[in-house]
Amino acid sequence: MRNLSRGWGLSGAATAYEGLLAGKTVCLTEITDWVGGQISSQGTSALDERPTQRQQLFYSRGYLELRKRIEWKYNQLNPGDCWVSESCFLPRDGHKILFSMLEDAAKRGKGTLEWYPSTVVKDLQFNSSGNLIESAIAIQHQPAAGAPPLNTEPLSQTIADWYSYSNSPRFDKNIIRFVSKEPQTDVPSWYVVEATETGELIALADVPYRLGIDPRSHWEPSSSSETGDPYCTQGFTYTFAMEATKKPQTQEMPEFYPRYAPYYSYELERLADFGLVFTYRRIWSPKTGDLTRFRGLSYTAPTPGDISMQNWTWGNDYRPGTSEDNLIYTRDQLQAEGQLQPHGWMGGLRIESLRAAEEHARGYYYWLVAGTTDSQLGDGLKQPHPNHRYLSGLDSPWARCMGCPNIPICGKHAGLLDVLAGVNRMVLPFRKLISPVAITRMTITARPCHRRCIGT
Repeated sequence: MRNLSRGWGLSGAATAYEGLLAGKTVCLTEITDWVGGQISSQGTSALDERPTQRQQLFYSRGYLELRKRIEWKYNQLNPGDCWVSESCFLPRDGHKILFSMLEDAAKRGKGTLEWYPSTVVKDLQFNSSGNLIESAIAIQHQPAAGAPPLNTEPLSQTIADWYSYSNSPRFDKNIIRFVSKEPQTDVPSWYVVEATETGELIALADVPYRLGIDPRSHWEPSSSSETGDPYCTQGFTYTFAMEATKKPQTQEMPEFYPRYAPYYSYELERLADFGLVFTYRRIWSPKTGDLTRFRGLSYTAPTPGDISMQNWTWGNDYRPGTSEDNLIYTRDQLQAEGQLQPHGWMGGLRIESLRAAEEHARGYYYWLVAGTTDSQLGDGLKQPHPNHRYLSGLDSPWARCMGCPNIPICGKHAGLLDVLAGVNRMVLPFRKLISPVAITRMTITARPCHRRCIGT
């Protein structure tokens, strides 16, 4: 039995982990060159654990193993002394730790791990009845001769190239065809995990799904829309890392800053403290600062050398929501773009919105260190904090030249227990037309999935 996972975030990694322990062959494709999604390439490496779960260690065996290895790496679970969680780490270590877990799971379970980094799925091929996918065609990219290394440019400048079959001045391509070794019958001979942030394979397979806000009904009595709104999905975020310094740094205002400045805010008065925001997801702290309290919340004060990962709702959260700027194309938009035609799939995302979110994140850094306005709490509250620098380059925690992850975080994620424990719900037959039960499973698989499958 073979499993093919599109997306190697925590959902895909959890499925791979259990599949390998069960002795299966697992093929994983990932658009980036790291495994782990949130905990590595997306940079959210301070985990949102629930206190009750943590007190009872009520986690899956895979997540317990992840926590144990984090503790082995640093001799503690929280080397950044962040206050959002008791488990944090550097993103590059998240990739290394998780990949070693999968390699060890393959050895223990006598499974086979096939890893395809920097790879996107381009085409799906169905059987004559159109209800079973017989193969998937993927494109793997690597830097062309003389081109800069991977992760030199942001996603908005590279994603279209990644989905093109042709070589380019920036990337050489390798075309990969995934196909089951056994003939297809009523009992599927291979399985797929839809583990992308945006439910990409759901759209590419053209199964029925919903996108955005559901209409108000007895199922969704508190929906904010009477009729539904397919263009209004959750916000998405490009995280970034910043480091505390001894001396003030020169902070240059990005030319696009005035466009986004009216948005930024501490959000609530009880959170309107720079140190509180900085330490929220502080992922590295070589020296423990003084214990500080603000409006009932305690944290240790930042010290030079501290590294913080920023992910803040009224900060670098970018929230488009109209037919002119929505990130994830609806089916009608995909059809108009030609992306549902053979060989036409280009990822299903609006590149202009990716570019705006990248700018929005850089603008938020400038607001943190130099801004003096607050969109929700008024003027006179926000003060500059110039003793910080924006981390970028291949030596940064994300090993990305532009200083933020290539892939943004889409929406606010569910607890990791649900992601890492729900393996049985994440595996589904590789079908185009599926039953309501399988559709429900696909919804959970792609969590937090902006494309939500519906019954036929």
